[in-house]
Amino acid sequence: MMNLDKNTVGRIAPTPSGFLHVGNAYSFVLTWLLVRSSGGELILRVDDIDTARYRREYLEDIFETLDWLGLDMDKGPSSVREFEEKYSQSLRLDEYGEALQTLKNEGRIFPCGCSRKRIKEDSVDGQYPGTCREKTVGFDNSQTAWRVKTEDRGILVEDAVSGELSVNLHEKMRDFVVRKKDGMPAYQLVSLVDDIREGVNLVVRGADLLESTAAQLFLAEILALDSFREASFYHHPLLLDASGEKLSKSQGSLSLKYIRENGGTAKSVFGKAAKSLGLAGNISTAGNLLSEFGVEKLPKI
Repeated sequence: MMNLDKNTVGRIAPTPSGFLHVGNAYSFVLTWLLVRSSGGELILRVDDIDTARYRREYLEDIFETLDWLGLDMDKGPSSVREFEEKYSQSLRLDEYGEALQTLKNEGRIFPCGCSRKRIKEDSVDGQYPGTCREKTVGFDNSQTAWRVKTEDRGILVEDAVSGELSVNLHEKMRDFVVRKKDGMPAYQLVSLVDDIREGVNLVVRGADLLESTAAQLFLAEILALDSFREASFYHHPLLLDASGEKLSKSQGSLSLKYIRENGGTAKSVFGKAAKSLGLAGNISTAGNLLSEFGVEKLPKI
């Protein structure tokens, strides 16, 4: 079980790549509950490094959603304008570049010029087939991505509620990308670097992101970033749609924006959160939920 206190630092880190759905809000609420019940600090960070999918309307939706839910933050941007001027990840490219250079100096990454089509054609298990691992392709080639060499072993994730979980990245995320072909750093590296800078020691994620946690722990191991490896991690079960599938921006799951614009209230979100925590009664606000919340009520995956 996790030990939380006033030194707890958590973060809510949405991506502006689509309109947020109920599953996103559920994760936000659980993070808020854990941090507020501990008396710790909560940071808003918007992960906008994926410039290809970024839309300003998606960024606006993040701030509108947090206001609609009534979730307060201690640090981070309070508006779209403030985010763009002071908090965008594009303002910290030099910092991510330093981490990439360290990985390169350690001999743990390699350049890869394979297209998604070729990887799909050559792979026997859906994973990257290692095509460029031993090739002498230049790192400075504009048509190459940088991949980290994963190892065929389990990465141990200490989940504060579900216990020890093991992920073999070689089977699940073999040689994942840390720098994309356009020269931009990739999510796994960026998220890790930001968590270290912000002093995050509580990471709450859906069960579908367990492999991301393992990937970031693997990078932290290489980069000797012990503070991340010592953080508390909680992976919660996913909310599913009527057909039993996980909610997804890309699949057009019912958005919170649609719910708001059609007269819906946040009570439905808090009701789902309460149900997942085994709480009964009329819970319609974040405050109502916090008054009934206890860490022991968190569901396992």
